[in-house]
Amino acid sequence: MVEYWCRDSNLAKVETLIRPSAATGTLADSFQLAATDVVEGYVTASALDDIVRQCRLKQGVTPVRVRLHVTDNLPAGERTMPLGVCAADLAESNDPRERRAGLETLQQLIDDHHRKEHQE
Repeated sequence: MVEYWCRDSNLAKVETLIRPSAATGTLADSFQLAATDVVEGYVTASALDDIVRQCRLKQGVTPVRVRLHVTDNLPAGERTMPLGVCAADLAESNDPRERRAGLETLQQLIDDHHRKEHQE
């Protein structure tokens, strides 16, 4: 994950250029996390430089306003990333609350899968 400072006036633009994380913004409730004003999402490595340039993101400057998970490929679609992907990323967080939320969500997804499997 890469963290950036961003002007308030550019945050909305960042949101339109990335694939949002289900763990932030209004969807933070699904992980029992408090919503923050940090924009977090996923972007392909090939699009990163263009987004940084367009939105004038600055790395190593506080406060952190944008967190980007850089990947080679993104799943098809324009909505938030799948819940399991976001949970796995949270499970690797250094923040204990985020890590716990990610691990609990992963366990819930596994338990749900096992229940469905045994019903068939």
